[in-house]
Amino acid sequence: MPYAQSQPHPRLQAFVASLTSLVNRRADEATTLNEGRELLRHLITHDDWLPDSQAQADPQRYQQFLLYADPRDRFSVVSFVWGPGQSTPIHNHTVWGLVGMLRGQEGCQAFARDTQGQWVASGAPLTLHPGQIEAVSPTIGDVHRVWNGLSDQASISIHVYGANIGKVRRSVFLPDGSDKDFISGYSNPLPEWRAPLGLPLTRVAEVLQALQQRREIALLDVREEDPYAQCHPLFAVNLPLGRLEADAYTRIPRLDTPVVIYDDGEGLAECAAQRLQSLGYRQVSLLHGGLQAWADHGAELFQDVNTPSKAFGEWVEAIRHTPSLSAPEVRALIDAGTDMVVLDARRLDEYQTMNIPTGISVPGAELVLRARAMAPNPNTRIVVNCAGRTRSIIGTQSLVNAGIPNPVAALRNGTIGWTLAGLTLETGSDRRFKAVDAPQLQQAQADARAVADRAGVRRIDRQGLRDWLAQTDRTTYVCDVRTPDEYLAGHWPGSLPTQGGQLVQETDHTAAVRGARLVLIDPLGVRADMSASWLAQMGWEVAVLDGITDADLSACGPYRRYVPSIQVDEISVDELHPRLHQDDLWVIDLSSAAQFLRGHLPGALGLLRSTLSADWQRALRARACQPKLCVLTCTDGQASRYAVDDLRQVAQASGHNPQWRVLRGGNAAWAAAGHDLQNGIQGWLAERIDRYRRPYEGTANAATAMQAYLDWEFGLVEQLRRDGTHHFQVI
Repeated sequence: MPYAQSQPHPRLQAFVASLTSLVNRRADEATTLNEGRELLRHLITHDDWLPDSQAQADPQRYQQFLLYADPRDRFSVVSFVWGPGQSTPIHNHTVWGLVGMLRGQEGCQAFARDTQGQWVASGAPLTLHPGQIEAVSPTIGDVHRVWNGLSDQASISIHVYGANIGKVRRSVFLPDGSDKDFISGYSNPLPEWRAPLGLPLTRVAEVLQALQQRREIALLDVREEDPYAQCHPLFAVNLPLGRLEADAYTRIPRLDTPVVIYDDGEGLAECAAQRLQSLGYRQVSLLHGGLQAWADHGAELFQDVNTPSKAFGEWVEAIRHTPSLSAPEVRALIDAGTDMVVLDARRLDEYQTMNIPTGISVPGAELVLRARAMAPNPNTRIVVNCAGRTRSIIGTQSLVNAGIPNPVAALRNGTIGWTLAGLTLETGSDRRFKAVDAPQLQQAQADARAVADRAGVRRIDRQGLRDWLAQTDRTTYVCDVRTPDEYLAGHWPGSLPTQGGQLVQETDHTAAVRGARLVLIDPLGVRADMSASWLAQMGWEVAVLDGITDADLSACGPYRRYVPSIQVDEISVDELHPRLHQDDLWVIDLSSAAQFLRGHLPGALGLLRSTLSADWQRALRARACQPKLCVLTCTDGQASRYAVDDLRQVAQASGHNPQWRVLRGGNAAWAAAGHDLQNGIQGWLAERIDRYRRPYEGTANAATAMQAYLDWEFGLVEQLRRDGTHHFQVI
């Protein structure tokens, strides 16, 4: 968090986090004051957190020490330190404020104008003692005079304002009836250029320059997925704070990568930056001014997830005029018994959720490889679909680029367009692509290689790949673009499972470092060549690994993430099971809301690491008994290991100090031991901001949301023209 001094006390951190969450809700003033009062009351109940440097009286005048300033100037926290006999003149605030007494005593007299317009005392003076709070605002009265209520010692109050009070122009009202403008400032001012906690700052213009020059940079949005999806720069990748330690080494493999972190004033970026530094990253900085600065600079902001890929798809269609058919046209062709096949370019699980009638699952990178087997008659019409637009466009254009002789068209707007046309989707289908014979494979290989060569895809051999991986000044991602089953059966050690069509669709999920290199692996060649052709057109430096043999695919099973080691106190499933239903034992699940819904330990409480302070308070209200033992878990037991210290600090700030354990192996280990997992959202306490609700997923989306999504996609081309950082080139 952007504090003026060194690492703040956990009580102050918890207060700021909770107040940030309150301000983010944009509640009305009365709600903000009422709820803020309770947060402040909890803070000033304790007098062990204010540093001596921010509690020093001055014999000449009262001191105003900045404890915290919200990055967007939505609020500030200040310690007022009064020497004996010190007071303020009559003054106003122009914003809401809360005054909480920490030490000593404070007097306060409200003022109001009389009929002649003079300021006169209004009501009896108030005396605040430790633990008491007063609220002010322009709507309830914000003109008063304040003084130290003790004549022989210093007093300290904690003030919370609805702005950065050191920047607010206010008024002092003089005895002669005149008034004078003033800005109060702070006793410990920080230069504007100084980053909080000594962290470097990177300006928006510097980020844009790096993107334009194709230099390596990781622009990280550490908010949860839903706020990220509402507004973000084009090449910002979402790495939520709660997943930082578990995913950082995979998504940003080189520790010298320039990493720029931002949020939208939630106080997450500073914490994320410190954590990345502790993991060994050596070029970590904060985006100066956060997301608001990006907007103020006039740089383009985008919505949704996987936005670069979706924008690129629209760019491709605009330039190549990719052929398409409307949903009613495709429905009519099906009803007429036309010689045609409908190929669904999504993942198999997406296809099985809902699909176009007669549709067959052929994930995007498989299309060129399988098309001749699926439609051996060159007169057979091929229709390619996805849920929306991108994979339909890219899949169709892949077949066109590869020279498939069949008439090819995209299903315009995918399953969304089908639904908006009032047509019915199938569910639970299991039709899959066919194997290819030798002549079909040879033809596909030749076609795909020709496309890759046109796109400028590089070739690399095994030694070349090893040389690239040994370089310390460039980032190289090694991506296996085959099917998930093929990857599990055997893959290049350390390679990432990135089913080809999804790699093009979700490049930002794999390659968080813009300007990095990608090497694609596929012994058959077709899927790597076609995927690489698109990545090259998207502005990536990409190569295909040639000469690979089965012996090179020596690693089996799922991808094993490299994660930082951390020592935590664990509890096994066998130890936890007989104690699970004890009232003073809490199971805290830090999985995503979707994972929690699919299965969690019975009675578990679902919290988000990015909103722990607020969620902990909800947990205290939800449970009648205070915890003596808290067991942390998540889907695989990994991310929860890194949250122990965070939760311990939050609990201590609220006066609780239970024992802490991490469930070894997480929820997966619990299920593997034969114990039931509980389904449903009951017990989830956090706001459901960890996943953006996609208008193209599932079958229960509102028509207005689906249409709004399509309208957004239609506007992406114009956004790209304004953006100037994408480097998209279409062959």
